[in-house]
Amino acid sequence: MLYSSIVKINEVMFYKMLVVACCTLLLYGCGASSPAPEETAELTTGVQAPPAAVRTAPARQGVFALRIFSSGVLRAGQKAPVSVRTGGILQSLPIQPGQYVRKGALLAQLDDEAQQLRLNQSKIALAEAEIEKQDLLILQRGQPDNDQSVSPDKLATILTRSGYNRALLSVQQADQELAYCRVYAPFDGIIADVKVKAWQQVSAGQEICTLINPATFEASFNLLEREALQIKTGQAVQIRPIASPEVMLRGEVSAINPMVSEQGLVSVQARVRGSSGSRLFEGMNVQVVIEQGIPNQVIIPKSAVVLRSGRPVVFTYAAQEQLAKWNYVVIAYENDQEVAISEGIKAGDIVIAEGNLNLDHDAVVRPETQE
Repeated sequence: MLYSSIVKINEVMFYKMLVVACCTLLLYGCGASSPAPEETAELTTGVQAPPAAVRTAPARQGVFALRIFSSGVLRAGQKAPVSVRTGGILQSLPIQPGQYVRKGALLAQLDDEAQQLRLNQSKIALAEAEIEKQDLLILQRGQPDNDQSVSPDKLATILTRSGYNRALLSVQQADQELAYCRVYAPFDGIIADVKVKAWQQVSAGQEICTLINPATFEASFNLLEREALQIKTGQAVQIRPIASPEVMLRGEVSAINPMVSEQGLVSVQARVRGSSGSRLFEGMNVQVVIEQGIPNQVIIPKSAVVLRSGRPVVFTYAAQEQLAKWNYVVIAYENDQEVAISEGIKAGDIVIAEGNLNLDHDAVVRPETQE
């Protein structure tokens, strides 16, 4: 009996508490009214971001300067090792690295005392043979000092029997050996890589230096297959030494090797024009820029292109709405400063070139300058 009374009391208390909770919720819902229109406007105005400052530029139609960049080295087209043709003591070496010499300039002088002696001996033998030849001419009823006074057959016999032919050949050989004691420059050039010193014993064929003609420098570099197909011999190039980027040299493509390496590269050479007055070295590292004009292209600054989900996007400026418009584009060509667009932008559109990294479609923008 007592237990059933307690249960009834608890049920009554539970229902009372449930009624109180429902009333409280009802009163709270009725009292929590929505903000006034002016309060909503005030909240919205407080979080609105200011217009993004951007720089714009017009898309123009014209000739696009397609630039192909490559790294290479300078090689002289006229370069030769200079060697001695006979052995001996190097008596004189009037050259030094970096010296410019003209064709025919003396580069080295060997001790020629022995060669001079052989030449003198050969000349004496020739003089003796000349006397013997005159005696034989008289014996053959000819006239002295007149080889035509006898028949050709008799003259040939006289020259052989007198030893004149052998003596004459000996003089020519001795004179040549004497000439070999002097080494002359085969062409205009700069002395490089001197390998010997004065009064040093040298052997026949030993290299003494290298001669480089600075007027024949060529840039040797490699291009990808598709890049090599876009150039031709005679095409103008720009060449800049890596160590002296302020120096800009002009040149032209002189040779394209019609073979592709295992790495997919094509060897190209470009002749440097007006290089003799520049301070250039054999093997110097250079940057080569090949420029080719592509007509009728829509051209915009390269900075106007941004990537969205891996695709190139260009924002244009809608002046009336002052909004940035999102445009997917297709890039036809590009260089270090500009790109040519084949789809997505037309000539005359105003593109956003700066301040576009964090823009969204229909973002409010404020151009700072418009060119």
